[in-house]
Amino acid sequence: MTEKLNPNKIDDSEQLLISNTIQLDSVVQLLIEKGIFSKQEYSEMVDKVLKEYQKGE
Repeated sequence: MTEKLNPNKIDDSEQLLISNTIQLDSVVQLLIEKGIFSKQEYSEMVDKVLKEYQKGE
């Protein structure tokens, strides 16, 4: 038996995902502006972590 999805729950989940994405992007941009790491270093790390996650699948 499948459960019907509550549209309000989906909206809440989407809002949470958007909020988390905005917060993460803000932190990354601030760290780049402060010179903690470069955009290139960030991109390389994202690629590295993505590959690690894909290995675990």
